[in-house]
Amino acid sequence: MNNRGLTVRQFALWMAMYQIGSAYLLIPSGLATVAGHDAWLCVVVAIGIQYLLVPLLTALAGQMRGNSFVQYLRRLFGNTSGSVLSILFVFLFPYLIFIFTLRNLSDFITTSVMPLTPPYVLLALMLVAVVFALRSGVPTIGRSSEILFLFLPAIFLLVALSLLSETHWHNLAPFLEYGWKPILLGSFPLLAFPYLETVLFLFLVPHIPESVNWRKAVCLGSALSGTMYLLMMLITTAALSEGVMANLTFASYFVVRTIAIGDFFQRFEIVITIFWYTSIFFRLVFLLQVSIQGLSEAFALRSKDTLIIPLVLIAIVFSGMIWTNMAFLIEFMQVWPMYAMIFGIALPILFWIIGKVRLRS
Repeated sequence: MNNRGLTVRQFALWMAMYQIGSAYLLIPSGLATVAGHDAWLCVVVAIGIQYLLVPLLTALAGQMRGNSFVQYLRRLFGNTSGSVLSILFVFLFPYLIFIFTLRNLSDFITTSVMPLTPPYVLLALMLVAVVFALRSGVPTIGRSSEILFLFLPAIFLLVALSLLSETHWHNLAPFLEYGWKPILLGSFPLLAFPYLETVLFLFLVPHIPESVNWRKAVCLGSALSGTMYLLMMLITTAALSEGVMANLTFASYFVVRTIAIGDFFQRFEIVITIFWYTSIFFRLVFLLQVSIQGLSEAFALRSKDTLIIPLVLIAIVFSGMIWTNMAFLIEFMQVWPMYAMIFGIALPILFWIIGKVRLRS
């Protein structure tokens, strides 16, 4: 592996933590609202559709031939049009998601963990670590993902085993009570957030140029995050019931607060906070890495590091303005799947078709 490369395992683990990210806290209540106690089946459907999209994205990775995403768009549309399209793509998708993720972070911490702490302080502390990681380089981030990912399954398993005494498996019955329609409708929010964001991992093609290895990493990362989502939905639904889940903003966090074995084995919500904080760190690092990489190359900057601080400061400001309250966020999440499909499905198909025509040689 060269000094700028990632192994398949590093890529997959980074991707898995990225996909767990914010959705681990936000998605369960939305799925329960639509699909009821069959919400866990939404995970299966979403992962299935994700795997159907992998061949398309792998074909794009092959067309890139180890080049960057910006270079690929320039080959398709010319230097000027490719650069403009790259800038629009970055601002309208990865950088926008970066701002959303910062707001999710501040909303969760200030409402559930430290309500008296100013949100900008929390964001600043997280972003100091994010900036340090970016300056260390992609290979360092990849090696860090190998180390820190080991803690996530351990924490997840500990929480899952601790909840077994609180679960009531009859909450999962009857199976397919309302048919497949609610399940299909409920799968789209999870598909859009985060699985349609897999297109962003094309920005890492220069770090893992073989399209076969890229496909292996994507499949492995999706399998890891999908398994954790599935187990989380099963346990949360069995412990809380669909009605309770649908009325909670952070259902997967609340269920951990119900753990109480004796007078000493309790207060496990801080454990799940560490779990989520670790995954969202890698999510923020990746989104900012993609944004900086794309914009610096599109603007032909000598050093991409000059964009780190300006983009971070702009994101902090906009994160406080992006939505006014949680009710607005819930309404926004109903629109987001259609928006994400533009970048996660429509544009990749368009790029692939144009690439088949213009990159035959």
